[in-house]
Amino acid sequence: MQNILLIVGSPASGKSTVSRAIAERSAKGVHIPVDDLRTMVQGGVIHPGPNWTPELIHQLKLARQTATDMALSYREANFLVAIDDFWDSFSQLQEYTTLINSPNVLPIILKPALSVVLARNHARKPPSEFRDHMDDGIRMVYADLDKQETTLRSQGWLIFDTSNDTMEASVARILTLLETSAS
Repeated sequence: MQNILLIVGSPASGKSTVSRAIAERSAKGVHIPVDDLRTMVQGGVIHPGPNWTPELIHQLKLARQTATDMALSYREANFLVAIDDFWDSFSQLQEYTTLINSPNVLPIILKPALSVVLARNHARKPPSEFRDHMDDGIRMVYADLDKQETTLRSQGWLIFDTSNDTMEASVARILTLLETSAS
């Protein structure tokens, strides 16, 4: 049975880049970006912001359920699956509880230093109110992860500080983890 990787973190933590690279390096690999599932909604899409409305929470839940269903279907077809999603301080990703409790699922949090993530965010977004909002969201995620780290580790989450990693090094660390967990 192939693995499902649930790779999460703050915006600009490298989760999409790493997830895509892992899927590309697999003989049969699929990358499921939850952001893409959410933006498939054309009419009435709601993006995370300062106010978490019931409709936003519903849309996030639908996207995460779809990602879970896709992951299980692709795994059944012998694909390695890499789901990427942002750490949601509001739900703490409880939508994935059933998936995480399934066999061969590795929940991973990419958590480079806050200063590294803020620098990445600034490198990819010009100064604006939106970038400032993203910075605030990143800080909120880090405050929550810092507060929850011991509990998350006890629940089986693997937390990687990738501050000094290249993308290749982060991918290699995760692939090595997969190889050792398979033996």
